[in-house]
Amino acid sequence: MTIPGRIRKLDESVINRIAAGEIIQRPANALKELIENSLDAKSTNIQIWAKEGGLKLLQIQDNGTGIRVADLAIVCERFTTSKLQDFDDLQSISTYGFRGEALASISHIAQLTITTKTINEKCAYRASYIDSKLKGPPVPCAGNQGTIITIENLFYNVETRRKALSTYTEEFVKILDVVNKYAIHNPNVGFTLKKHGELVTQIRTPQSSTKINNIRLLYGNNIVKELLEVELDDHVYKFKLHALITNANYSSKRLTLLLFINHRLVDSNPLKKTIEDLYTVYLPKKSHPWCYISLEIDSQNIDVNVHPTKHEVRFLYEDIIIEKIKNTLDEKLTSNNSSRTFYIQAKLPKVDITKEIMQEALPDTQNESSKMKKIQPKDMIRTCSSDQKLDKFNFTSSFINKYSITSINKEDRLNTNIEDAEDIGIQNTHGTDIEDAQDIGIQDTQNINMDDSQTINIEETQDSSIEDTEYNRLEETQDMNIEDAQDIVIQDTQDLKIKDKHDIDISKDTEAYIDDSDFSNDSNITVETKDICRSVSAENDDSDMQKDSNESFKSNSSCSALEENENSDTCSKKSRQPIDFKSYSVNEVRIETKLLSVLTLRKEIEDTYHEGLRDILSNLIFIGCIDECSALIQSGINLYICNTQKLAEELFYEIMLYDFANYGVIKFSEPLLIQDLAILGLECEEAGWSESIGDKKDLAMRVQELLLEKSDMLRQYFSICIDKKGYLKSLPILLENYIPSQGEIPLYLLRLSTEVNWTKEKPCFNDVCRETAKFYSKVDITNDSWKNITENILYNAIKESLLPPKHFSYDSTILEITSLPSLYKVFERC
Repeated sequence: MTIPGRIRKLDESVINRIAAGEIIQRPANALKELIENSLDAKSTNIQIWAKEGGLKLLQIQDNGTGIRVADLAIVCERFTTSKLQDFDDLQSISTYGFRGEALASISHIAQLTITTKTINEKCAYRASYIDSKLKGPPVPCAGNQGTIITIENLFYNVETRRKALSTYTEEFVKILDVVNKYAIHNPNVGFTLKKHGELVTQIRTPQSSTKINNIRLLYGNNIVKELLEVELDDHVYKFKLHALITNANYSSKRLTLLLFINHRLVDSNPLKKTIEDLYTVYLPKKSHPWCYISLEIDSQNIDVNVHPTKHEVRFLYEDIIIEKIKNTLDEKLTSNNSSRTFYIQAKLPKVDITKEIMQEALPDTQNESSKMKKIQPKDMIRTCSSDQKLDKFNFTSSFINKYSITSINKEDRLNTNIEDAEDIGIQNTHGTDIEDAQDIGIQDTQNINMDDSQTINIEETQDSSIEDTEYNRLEETQDMNIEDAQDIVIQDTQDLKIKDKHDIDISKDTEAYIDDSDFSNDSNITVETKDICRSVSAENDDSDMQKDSNESFKSNSSCSALEENENSDTCSKKSRQPIDFKSYSVNEVRIETKLLSVLTLRKEIEDTYHEGLRDILSNLIFIGCIDECSALIQSGINLYICNTQKLAEELFYEIMLYDFANYGVIKFSEPLLIQDLAILGLECEEAGWSESIGDKKDLAMRVQELLLEKSDMLRQYFSICIDKKGYLKSLPILLENYIPSQGEIPLYLLRLSTEVNWTKEKPCFNDVCRETAKFYSKVDITNDSWKNITENILYNAIKESLLPPKHFSYDSTILEITSLPSLYKVFERC
């Protein structure tokens, strides 16, 4: 028979240690008690330091009322408090602390030191405690008004509790969470949290702030911009509600609830569950809101002494009050649910080259067996990029029905005012039908005054270095006649004859055109005739053209030597596919430049282009325009969205370099004064003009003088002709049948004068080409056929020639939207 054990009273130290473990469960609980004591002491600034998650060191300093010297002897004993006299006081308690157990519990499981000074004391006093008792009498010391409480080696004598705690980092995160919540609820108090020994603050909130500002500092602006403020004052059940909750546009992976009841940070599982159920109507599955809720309930209706840590409370009419809160929040969310905002992550382009690498590494037997495998439907390319469309050859069928084709010789050119568009035809040297030209003229978007009879001539010339008086000798000419700046007729000539190729020599006086001694490396430019293929079906004649081209180049030994050097340099680096950039010059005479600066710029493009993106673009199938800046294309089994303006800018930049000094000419029949255009450019928002910069007329005159000074070089190399009076007479033709937006001319001339480095040859050519490319990249949307121009001119040239730079792979210029295998995962079962 077993003898029952004797019942004995536990030792007082064991009792206190057990009680301490119930109240102080981790460093965050201790900090919560200390923050509440500081707030009860009317502190306006609270500073906190933590080391090793608060286990090694946890220190809090405030500027409150402090503790009397006479009270230091009993301040750490159990059930000593200045806030409660008898049990009835619990019915009206309005402070955080009331049991007097926090400091006592801490002293039983940690080494506690208190340094305090009241307003009436001449100095501060420091006292140390162990097991609720003073280790020695308080010692006078220097200190500011307020209290500093230092906790060291928390749970040093409760080894099992210390081992059961999380890592230092997780414990510090819990401390951070407590400080965040109290900082938001008490915006008039400044909070600072640091890791001991570090200069960087983890939390810093200013005094006399607001809840919204503190939420922005601690939780971010993404939450603040979606917050809804809710107020409720119920006189029947005697409670007030103040809440800041996120609307249906915000969601996170877990619920964040800051709940204060009578200014105490507490938990309420019924209220928490009600909020989660409410948001299931507004948020997607597994999405949660961010909520701050402050309840002020009549102190007679609430019991704050439910849990040892005081993190739970109970109050009368709990179900009714929670239901009223739910209805109030629901009304607010419903009234703000008219629109939704979805934030998405831009998908970067995916260039899959791993398959090619693996195929090179795999044995031939595996390659042969893979050929025998059946292609799955999800991997089948259903539209081939080599397929031709009728509108690729003639994308203006409606224009053919409207106009008839006639032949007009150079001698019969007339400046005809268009009265009846149905009786006027268009002749194109290259047999390409031209789209409606009514919008090609200078637009009135920049308030340029034009007479009804004003005429613009577009001339295609072989030599951009010919003087203004020599325009009558140009080999290709297109006349554009305008009435009301709307209707234009473009005419070409067919009887093109070159008497002697040596009559054209733009190598003379090269240095005179550029005002810099550095522009002297190699101005030797040879002229050679070369057939330029403009037809879409020119692929069939590539071999013949190559033979002719090789024969014409045999005579130029220096050029051959240069090509050999370039080839050897390329081979020594990384083997790339040979680059053959198509010429888009409308001229019949090809001027080959040997300027080192231009050749260097070309080589930089060839050495740095992205082969994966080039493969995507070379196999593109145009789907359609989203707007003037974006378009959809297909390449292989992937769908991409492309930034048309960025692609076009890079295309025109490369055309400027590869067709250097070989551009056709758009000649204005009525020259435009640069000073007037510059004034219009300064009025643009993009120019950023302000009165502090200077008078518009003075600035415009300086622009005209600068461009007039560089006019010889601009005419010779870029077909930008400016006469001696400062009138702009022509612009270059970069793509046949493509006219840039004339409304952008003022800003273009302004940027030529401000964004170009005119002192060095290479930067000068690069900047002029880049600025011209930006100007030409902006599609003229006032033209009714801009979508056809984008598809059949721009994207055809992009597909044929563009060498995309590497930054296009990560700057959202080309983004993969989806792929056929991805779509099959969604729709295969349908």
